[in-house]
Amino acid sequence: MFIMQIAKHSPETCPAYEPKYRAMTVNWYEKVEALAAKHKIKVIGVWNDHPGHIIYAVYEASSMDAFMGLAMEPEWMAPTAFCTGAIKPVFSAKETLAMLKK
Repeated sequence: MFIMQIAKHSPETCPAYEPKYRAMTVNWYEKVEALAAKHKIKVIGVWNDHPGHIIYAVYEASSMDAFMGLAMEPEWMAPTAFCTGAIKPVFSAKETLAMLKK
């Protein structure tokens, strides 16, 4: 299953300008792939909409339980101190087409 993480912060808490949040963000970027691998999750990609202050990450996990293991890691959770977010199970176009054709 694919899972999309959408994290948004305010301009006032932007890691580009706030040193405390920059350190948390650098740590997250440096550790996310290893933490995901620990839970047998693959990081498909992480994208940053800098002007919009939004980060998008897509993961491939065997289950939501596996993903929740990752989401409970302290290093993964740290940016929730200054970000709001959403976790969404998502389907590829190929998976969606297969469901529609059933």
